[in-house]
Amino acid sequence: MAVTLKEIAKEAGVSPSTASHAIRGIHPGKRALSEKTIQKVREVAEKLGYRPNLLAAGLASNKTFTIGVLVAALRGNFYERILEGVTEVIHPNFTPLLAIHNFQPDRERKEIEVFIGKHVDGIIAAYSGKPENLAIYNELRDIHKIPLVLVDRGIPNFANHVVRSDHYLSTYLAVRELEKLGHKNIIFALTDRETESTKMLIDGYNGAISEMGLKASSDIFYKKIPSLSTTEMKSFAQNIIDYISSRKPRTTALLLQTDWLAYEVLAVCQDRGIKVPQDLSIMGIEDSDPSSLPCISLSTVSVEPNEIGRRAADLLIKIINDEKTDDRLLLIKPSVILRKTTRQL
Repeated sequence: MAVTLKEIAKEAGVSPSTASHAIRGIHPGKRALSEKTIQKVREVAEKLGYRPNLLAAGLASNKTFTIGVLVAALRGNFYERILEGVTEVIHPNFTPLLAIHNFQPDRERKEIEVFIGKHVDGIIAAYSGKPENLAIYNELRDIHKIPLVLVDRGIPNFANHVVRSDHYLSTYLAVRELEKLGHKNIIFALTDRETESTKMLIDGYNGAISEMGLKASSDIFYKKIPSLSTTEMKSFAQNIIDYISSRKPRTTALLLQTDWLAYEVLAVCQDRGIKVPQDLSIMGIEDSDPSSLPCISLSTVSVEPNEIGRRAADLLIKIINDEKTDDRLLLIKPSVILRKTTRQL
């Protein structure tokens, strides 16, 4: 026979309603449950083998105990790590419903419409950057009143909760670290400068370069690559090496917008006999899984995607539970990781 909430409450010495709130992680009104009470109830529930009846709970609370998670892509592992962080926090009280838009505005809009139709309790979304979809986000927030937390980037002229890495600090800290290693000629290469996040990356780079008096010897190399296909990335990596090879004085350090671009540049260096880090120090941004492999050992800036996911999920649950929060923008501090592709001059 299935274990009931009344049995758990009796064993834990609390009321059935307190047992229910503790198991589901919901604080009743303004009265917060103590961590000791929550832990005790959950330990009793686990000992007795309790399995919640989500259908009954949903009917009683007008909730589905599902959270829509809309990410831009799963290539690389940035959004995978965000998803891992989300599931760490919402499990076992909510089930994530995953959708991917691949930066396609039609698909982004349709996935949000699916979430609305499924009556999810809240949504964590990575905005595609396509302004034509502002209407569906306005509808989501203003008409359907579904709690929303954006990750990775905000939406211009759209007031909402956002959790993202501090993009300005990513390049600022990278340049500062390279300067500490003795580098004075530092090039920053990127494939986009139109989005809010890349503008902040550029500002961080320029801020550090200006602060350390390196403006005359450093530069930004840019080429717009709409599709970011492997062929285009390889071609751009060759363009980067062509550019720095022609510069005087010699470029000693190269900062790339992403780890994935850095991998392509490393391959070009190998093909052309450029020794890394003896001839050129290379640093990426992200700390993707391959970067720590011994055969790559890429110096990089970790943008902490797991923490972005955890903080976004925690914030969304607070909003769902009607807990007061003033956190409109949560910036996650990045950290520089030095490996074998950079060296002291």
